[in-house]
Amino acid sequence: MKQFLFTTFFLTIIFSGFSQSHEQVKYRRSSLYSIMLDHSEFTYSDEIKDAFLNTPIPEKFNDHNLDITIITNAPRIKNQYHTATRYLNNNNIARKLVAKWFNRKNGTFDMSLIQERGHYNANDLDVELAKMNKRGLSILADAGEELIGNTFVLVNDIRYVDKEKNAQIAASIFSIIAAEAGGVDNSYGDLIESTAQLGESISNSIAGFRVRITSYLYKLDWTPEKTLYFYDNYYMDANNYSYRKKAAFKNDKSTFKLTYIGKQKVISDKTILRGTRTNEDVIQKTVYRALDKMIVQLQKNHEIFRVKAPLYSVNPITAKIGMKEGITPNTKFEVLEQTEDEYGRTIYKKVGVIKPVKGRIWDNRYMAAEEQAKGSRLNATTFKKVRGGPFYKGMLIREGKSSKMLNEAITKSPITETQQTKQKQKR
Repeated sequence: MKQFLFTTFFLTIIFSGFSQSHEQVKYRRSSLYSIMLDHSEFTYSDEIKDAFLNTPIPEKFNDHNLDITIITNAPRIKNQYHTATRYLNNNNIARKLVAKWFNRKNGTFDMSLIQERGHYNANDLDVELAKMNKRGLSILADAGEELIGNTFVLVNDIRYVDKEKNAQIAASIFSIIAAEAGGVDNSYGDLIESTAQLGESISNSIAGFRVRITSYLYKLDWTPEKTLYFYDNYYMDANNYSYRKKAAFKNDKSTFKLTYIGKQKVISDKTILRGTRTNEDVIQKTVYRALDKMIVQLQKNHEIFRVKAPLYSVNPITAKIGMKEGITPNTKFEVLEQTEDEYGRTIYKKVGVIKPVKGRIWDNRYMAAEEQAKGSRLNATTFKKVRGGPFYKGMLIREGKSSKMLNEAITKSPITETQQTKQKQKR
């Protein structure tokens, strides 16, 4: 027990109480690891793979990618759930995600990434942590639930959708350009490239390029009890190196797990050639936007996957999210005040509702500026208040009809000394 308390005390001295000021929001993002299933025998498989590898993790997530982001030789079947799950389990992905959180090197760990993403102050020691009482243990639990516990894995099955063989390729190129001409932001000018110019760099076979994506979403299973177990059994730095702990963590194939959340299917939107110059441009644009579309749909269907974003200003009310995040004139957002409970754990209080102003929605989709899309010259989306307030810069907003998930931290009891004792007795 003494060794456990000493180890935990050493780790937790970097943590301090968490509070929100009006000037600087402590904005914590969910973390995402995105993988692609590779079908080498399918048409455009290499081009799609290259496009995926060049597609960054969305800005509203922390990039938690591991070294491998391509699963090769995926079977030629429609439902890839078993393929994805088997790969994740056989390769101990959950354990590797935890190792990345704690910056594991040669068996040792540190808290630098958690400190950075959680906005903890390494120099501000809260004396309650040393006592290992409810408050101290709650701050430990807070880091686990707010950060490590919001780590997601996406396994993406991306396939080329063959066009209809109707011998009207040239006509389709004309229709694409004509259909989009009305949506051009005239502040850019009325320049539209001719079909001849497009034909010089973009082949007819790629002009209607589309993809279908089926994505499988998983969440890292991380609880307060696992936080204590990890600290007690595996955590060490260079000053208290243990070959036993190093081997125990490496051989642990049961503690760290991923929970399957659900799957989502999308087909990319109509190909828009404006702004593209090469076949690679078209494919990159199509894949990038389809992945964004897929994430939007997953967030609509799974509240646990929805992300938060801070208010950028309040007069007018703006936030740096837009069409890439699926915003429409009918989308509503809860405005959340971020604070802490008596034990130092993060909680969110709903203080109002806002909705976008029609015509002031930022088109932040990939290559929207090159496409000369309406709204692409904005740098944020403008909102109007539906109810509630007052609002201030840095408050968080999140789409959704229900605030149930937001206030779970209020009703969850922190790790208690009794739970800690039981945890030790089990071991």
